[in-house]
Amino acid sequence: MTEAKRTAALERIAVLTARNHKLAQALSEDKEVLSAVFDTITENEKTIQDLIKITDKRYEFLFNFKGGGWNSEWAYTIEEAKSLAAEKYNKPEYTGTCVPDMNTFRVSTPADYKSLLSMFY
Repeated sequence: MTEAKRTAALERIAVLTARNHKLAQALSEDKEVLSAVFDTITENEKTIQDLIKITDKRYEFLFNFKGGGWNSEWAYTIEEAKSLAAEKYNKPEYTGTCVPDMNTFRVSTPADYKSLLSMFY
């Protein structure tokens, strides 16, 4: 998930939550209107829960260093992972040795992770 998609999903959560609140306040005694409002609230609540699930999960992003080697960062989005790695490795003790290759960031998969770990034994 990209930062833009996560931001859009979080904004959608806020909009749907506000709508549900307004609908609940405006409930009518008319059974047809009440049913339609209830269905809308139920659908919105499901959408909100689905959006929370996809925006509230951190992923492990694997990346390579330009001089060889690899590491990982846990983040919500690839942009955040790149930013965290850049911040972590932009220190004097890493200069020239651990420079993250920003073109290699990817979500970790079991096969990719196993392949990278196999380099240690």
